[in-house]
Amino acid sequence: MIEVDSGRFQSFFPTSPHPFVSQAFVELNQHKVERIVHLVEDKKKPGMGLVAGIREGKIRSPFSAPFGGFHFRSENVYSSEVDEFVSSLKDYIISEGLQGMELILPPDLYHSTFNAKCVSALLRSGFKSNLPDITSWIELDQFQGSFSYKNSREYYRQALRNNLAFEHVEDEQGKMEVYELIRENRARFGRPIFMSFDDVRATSKLWPTDFFKVSSPDPAIVASGIFYRYHPQVVYALFWGDNEAGRPLRAMDFLSFKLWTFYKDLGFKQIDIGISTESGIPNEGLLRFKENHDAISSIRHSFSWTHNL
Repeated sequence: MIEVDSGRFQSFFPTSPHPFVSQAFVELNQHKVERIVHLVEDKKKPGMGLVAGIREGKIRSPFSAPFGGFHFRSENVYSSEVDEFVSSLKDYIISEGLQGMELILPPDLYHSTFNAKCVSALLRSGFKSNLPDITSWIELDQFQGSFSYKNSREYYRQALRNNLAFEHVEDEQGKMEVYELIRENRARFGRPIFMSFDDVRATSKLWPTDFFKVSSPDPAIVASGIFYRYHPQVVYALFWGDNEAGRPLRAMDFLSFKLWTFYKDLGFKQIDIGISTESGIPNEGLLRFKENHDAISSIRHSFSWTHNL
């Protein structure tokens, strides 16, 4: 395994498997680590690579994102090549005097075939499987203008009777209002928010970012969402939620229906609506809400390896 500069790395891997390992995103957040490394196989045409950050003596992928993972030439890379890369990665960690590695693979939504070989290689190479998260996504081709579950259809009808309004927000003040509802939502449930409004705006320079709000007839904002259009087929739910006033109005059922419709009409294939776990422990209510609105759930794998110096 060798370390190369970013330009050479991009010549080997001109596209990224998902945007959280893209060069633009890494550069935006590079100040959060001591240095960035670009690692590839020592071959004329490497089949795998890794962009990661080093902090506190460990290689970290991600270092400022929900998930990280490897670059690869194609999903049908030989399993033996994945094995060799993981083994070489451990050798690199030892040779550099580092303590180990922390790794979160992307959901299977992005590349399930490659993920399967990675999980197998990592486990057989001695990486520890941390308590995995449960993550969910929406298959928009399967959404035909109505939720599959009876209760969800009824809750949406209740929302319609409550005369809620859905809006794609364009002005800065409105975007701040959208963010503020999310911040308050997380504070109410004791959940941290790792991005300030300025952080969201900075990331929005990398790809289109949509801000949405749901309003009651008052009018008052009762639910909101911030979504990344960061992939040709996949939209990522950065934040979404409601407030106390929105609960009895079925604001989240209304928002879900409008979002599925909005992105299906734009031609997207999936919406990644993120994890429903906290430190690996399922949030049963959140997970059930997603699945009742047609989400598919899967495991998001997390690994660690420590070198005993």
